Amino acid sequence: MSQAVRAGSRLKPLYPMVTELSYKESFKQWFERKSLADYEARVLSYLPFFPDSDGVREAKTLDVPVDAKGNKIHELYIENKQKAPEERHLVIVHGFGAALGFFYRNFNGLSLIPGVKIHALDLLGYGLSSRPKFPSLDVTKEEDIHKAEDFFVDSMEAWRKERNIDRFVLVGHSLGGYLSSCYSLKYKDAVEKLILVSPVGIERSEMSLTEINRPPAVQAQDIARKSSPNIEEELLQSQEQSQQHHQNVSDSASIASTESRNNDERMQQARTRPQLRKFLVKMWENHCSVFSIVRAAAPFGPKLVSLWTFSRFGAIEDPQELMDIHRYSYNTFVAKGSGEYSLTVLLAPGAWARLPLLDRLPGNITIPTLWLYGENDWMSKKAGRQCVSEINSQGEKSAKFRIIDGAGHHVYLDNPTDFNQSVRKFVGW
Repeated sequence: MSQAVRAGSRLKPLYPMVTELSYKESFKQWFERKSLADYEARVLSYLPFFPDSDGVREAKTLDVPVDAKGNKIHELYIENKQKAPEERHLVIVHGFGAALGFFYRNFNGLSLIPGVKIHALDLLGYGLSSRPKFPSLDVTKEEDIHKAEDFFVDSMEAWRKERNIDRFVLVGHSLGGYLSSCYSLKYKDAVEKLILVSPVGIERSEMSLTEINRPPAVQAQDIARKSSPNIEEELLQSQEQSQQHHQNVSDSASIASTESRNNDERMQQARTRPQLRKFLVKMWENHCSVFSIVRAAAPFGPKLVSLWTFSRFGAIEDPQELMDIHRYSYNTFVAKGSGEYSLTVLLAPGAWARLPLLDRLPGNITIPTLWLYGENDWMSKKAGRQCVSEINSQGEKSAKFRIIDGAGHHVYLDNPTDFNQSVRKFVGW
C-alpha cells in the first residue's frame, strides 16, 4: 500500500511513462469488467482501516433507503471510536460524474479526528446510489431548475432522517458544492457548517433566470458563447499542471495573478482547440451527456477514459493503484445515466448557473462557510471571493476564503494534507 495514502500527504509529481491504455488492454478491461462495487472496494482497500478496523477506526459501506420507490443512497461510513465531547458528523459530497471513492486520499487524515463520524455519499443518480430516470425539465422555468436541485437535495434530506442525524458539517466539491449550498438553504437546521470546495454556479450572467444584478446582455452573451465549458478544462488539466506552485502569497493577493495566468492559458487552449470547444457546447445545448460517448465507445471506452485518468491521477506512484482508480472511474462513468443529466439543466453552456449562488447565498446563508480553491483552479476564485464578501457584508462575518497551494480544481486530491488541515481548522475538532 502506498505510504502517500496512509499519510494523506501531498502527491509527489512522479508521472508514469504510459499515458493511455493500449487497444489490447482496453478491450481486455471491457470484456473482463466486474461490478462497480468491486472496483470501489479496491480503491477503499488502500485505507488502513477498510475493510478491517485498525483498532481505532471502523469503516463500512451502506445502502440507505430514501423513498418508497426503493431508491437508495450509497454511503461510506467511517467512525473514529475515540471519545469526543460532542457529536461530530462530517458529510462529504462529490462533484459531477464522480463518486465517493475520489476522496480516498482524504479519509485517512480526516478520520483521525477523535469521535468523528464521516459520511461520504454517492449522490442520487451517481456512483453506487440508485440511478432513477432524471425528469424532463424546462430550462427556461425557474421552478424546473429548483426541481432539478430537489432531485438531489430532497434525497439527501431523506438520507439524513433515515440515518437519524441531527446536524452535520457539509463538504461539497464542484457541482456537489452547488448542491450542498442548495441543501443548506432549504434545510437550514440540518447544517452546522458548510465547506464549499471549488463550487460551480457562483457567477451572475445573462444566462441566469434571476432578474436582479444581470450584467449587460451583449457582454454576457459574448462570454457565454466564447468561453469553453468548464468540462473542457476538467478533461485537459493534468495533475502535473494542477500541482504547480507559483508563489507563496496571501489568498486575496494571489487571486488576480492566478486568475490572469489561468485565463491566458485558457485563451491559448481555446485558440488551439476550437473544434473540441464547439463540440462540447453543441452537446451541452442538446442536453447530451459527455459520458454517453464513453458508453458508446464500448471496448474502446477504457482507452478513452485512460487519457483522462492517467493524466488526472498521474502523480500516483503505484501502477496498480493508478489502474485501480482508473477502473473505478471508468465503471462509474459508464453506469446507467441518471444524475449526470442534471448538468445541462442547472447550468447553461459555459457552466453558467441558471440560478447563480451570488443571488441566493448573501443574506440567506447564516451558518459559517469556508470556501476552498486550488491555486491552479479553473473555477473562478474571483467569483468565490465576491460571494464571501457579499455574505460578510450582510450579516456576521462568518464566511472564510482560502486558496490551497499546488492544487487545481480537485483541491482535495492534489494537496490532501493542506485540504484536510483546512477542514479540521475550520470545524474546530
